[in-house]
Amino acid sequence: MVTDRMKKFDELILKELSMELLSRFPESIFSLTQVHVSKDLSFAKVWVSAIENPAKLIEKFNQVAGDLRKTLSAKIVARRVPGFHFVIDDTEEKAEKIDRLFKELEKEKKR
Repeated sequence: MVTDRMKKFDELILKELSMELLSRFPESIFSLTQVHVSKDLSFAKVWVSAIENPAKLIEKFNQVAGDLRKTLSAKIVARRVPGFHFVIDDTEEKAEKIDRLFKELEKEKKR
């Protein structure tokens, strides 16, 4: 169960991480869609949505993850700032697949 305090911490990490990554990678078009920080604050999974070459961007983000942790620990007052692991947010693709399946079902019903 996620507490309100954890949700606020997730949002804070998302905001600060977004600003830091935008300043480091101004040429890239991306959005951080979600952050989930572990209960012990040691690990954060960060979902990224990108228009061009998301796999390469994720690789770049994961390469600077240690430095991001150090930078954010200077900005955020917390017992611990988590380490980051970036992953591709494939929610949109999954939604499109589900939408196509529903459309196919509708076509089959009409037959």
